Amino acid sequence: MEPLHTLYHRYLEVLDIAFQPIVDIHSGTIYGVEALLRGTDILGFESIHSFFDSLFEDKVLYTFDVRLREKVIQKFCMIPEYENLKLFYNLDNRLLEMANFSKGNTSKILRRYKLDHKAIVFELSERNEIGDMAHFTKLMQHYDHEGFSVAIDDFGVGQSGYKLLYHCTPDIIKIDRFFLTDIDKDSKKKLLVRHIVQLATLMGCRVIAEGVETERELLVCKEVGCHLVQGYFVQRPTLQCNEIVQKYLHISGEFLVDKRAKSDQNIILKRLEPLKPVVIGESMESLLDLLKKEDEMFMVPVVDAQHQPMGIIHEHRLKSVIYSPYGRSLIQNKSSNLSILETYIEPIPVVDLTMPLETMVELFSLSQNAPGILVVESSKYIGYLSARVMIEVIHERSLIRARDENPLTHLPGNFMINEYIAHTFETKNETVLCYFDFDHFKPYNDYYGFRNGDRVILLFADLMHKAVSQDYFKGHIGGDDFFMGITLSETNTFERVCGEIESLIRKFSDDVREFYDIKDRERGCIIAEDREGTSREFKLLGVSSVVIRVGSASTINSPEHLHRVFAIEKKTAKKASNHMSIIDM
Repeated sequence: MEPLHTLYHRYLEVLDIAFQPIVDIHSGTIYGVEALLRGTDILGFESIHSFFDSLFEDKVLYTFDVRLREKVIQKFCMIPEYENLKLFYNLDNRLLEMANFSKGNTSKILRRYKLDHKAIVFELSERNEIGDMAHFTKLMQHYDHEGFSVAIDDFGVGQSGYKLLYHCTPDIIKIDRFFLTDIDKDSKKKLLVRHIVQLATLMGCRVIAEGVETERELLVCKEVGCHLVQGYFVQRPTLQCNEIVQKYLHISGEFLVDKRAKSDQNIILKRLEPLKPVVIGESMESLLDLLKKEDEMFMVPVVDAQHQPMGIIHEHRLKSVIYSPYGRSLIQNKSSNLSILETYIEPIPVVDLTMPLETMVELFSLSQNAPGILVVESSKYIGYLSARVMIEVIHERSLIRARDENPLTHLPGNFMINEYIAHTFETKNETVLCYFDFDHFKPYNDYYGFRNGDRVILLFADLMHKAVSQDYFKGHIGGDDFFMGITLSETNTFERVCGEIESLIRKFSDDVREFYDIKDRERGCIIAEDREGTSREFKLLGVSSVVIRVGSASTINSPEHLHRVFAIEKKTAKKASNHMSIIDM
């Protein structure tokens, strides 16, 4: 490669590299760092884009970029425990247009620093125009064949994103910040991102939510199935290598744990099959030996040096090679820089242990040919779930939930109610939580008998289904106590929810009159003995409700605090003319 002019050597001296961490969205464990160029403004350029435009016009883009890669890799090796990280490096789409483009230059640099090819992830931005798809495909295939990982940056904002997926499947997709800004408030963005994640996962790609700036954005990205996260909420880019840490606790499950998923995780772990994987750097002989030792093994997971899954290899795909006359010599061919194992790898859905079971099943069901799913924890492979086992897991979870249902109303019981409340406080979504308690139920139950008492309870449960929308979560705490919750939106406003609760209260008061004798209805009360044995009047049945709005700005900040407020405000609701205590905190 020809030497650079002294001007460009000066550029390299002035420029510096900042790193921004990319972490596992569930555990907060660092996955890699993106290298970001700093100092182009000092050199007199308006932007990084204009700087690279200048290099392209001067026909030194490739030569300079190779020198820049070495500068980046040299600083990358100063990060603590860099050996376990991936370096994300942005490529300019126009590199192939340079006359001096050649193979092997990055490999030489990696050998000097004793780094594996899979430690480098070359990013190609969809923001840059891709005029010649065939030309671009050649660039992607070049780095793929050299053994590097490839990522599409800014996915979704350009016109070529899905064409890129069709022509050359990348290892990683980075969803553009546009789709993630206020995703917690925008149902359309959430739907689009969910579909991108599903498509990428089915194609064996990992998905990075790039540019996440708030906790609520993070939680939605986690909910829709993103694997990794990058952005200001994790950490701003830093020039100091020692500021990159191995775990970001504010991202990890220790602080944002989804308690609803804990029981699902325990069920999965009990049934997880710990299939032994092969590492991509190993020889084909090691794969064949593993298949020989495990008679019932029909597929083998493949992981990289960091134990992160790359896909699976089916035994039937190897048979034509194994049993051919020259099979052993073909397998031992090491002329390619890329491991021979990668030729046989097939994509398979990869899910995190902490993902909701529904998301796991959804991703699997969208994959027509996958025999199951690979499960990871902190991005590391831990085992395999077959289709049959997933059915067993769903069945076991259904039995657990069925046991929690109230036997009379068949509404979710305390376990699922507490899960719903816990999830509400974890996500900090604007939500209305409602507690219901019957008025004068004990005198009615004592006077008319428990069978009629059960009929009244069933009446209210039926009205909960009919009088309010299906958007509500509805639960039966026990006896004459009920619970409902709903996440607020443009359609389900706080005012509308309060109106629906008030209508439900009135409807119950009207309909429950039919459960009294005519004389008691006309009198408007029943005459019965109180606990001291004294005859007295008791009003007809009704229901009171405590309606509380919670969210990120709420002063009620835990389930325990909520239950205390419910208990206190219940008395206020029973005294109110509309039988409601409304708290907008």
